[in-house]
Amino acid sequence: MGDAGAMSPAIGRRNSLARRLLSGVAGSLAAGMAVLALAMVIAQVYAGATGIPGPGVAEVVGHLVVAAVMVVLQQRSDHEPGRIGLAMIFGVYVIAAATLWFWWWS
Repeated sequence: MGDAGAMSPAIGRRNSLARRLLSGVAGSLAAGMAVLALAMVIAQVYAGATGIPGPGVAEVVGHLVVAAVMVVLQQRSDHEPGRIGLAMIFGVYVIAAATLWFWWWS
């Protein structure tokens, strides 16, 4: 059906247990950030409807962008072999930590 030449070089290749574990945790972080971004949207809409202060449009948009970037990075990391895929996995970790630090803890 499809062009075999377009197949990713990582498909059919077995990754190590550590790599699969790192990728799984990165996927969980990306999914968690997507859920958090959705919760921020709901909170902002509720706040706007009731007249109470909400998280703010900039924070909501920021969380949506961060969640999208994390999901794309994690998804692409599953299809990239070697160091490139591993760098994408660690990119998810860095973005998650930076988001939590700048928008929630600082």
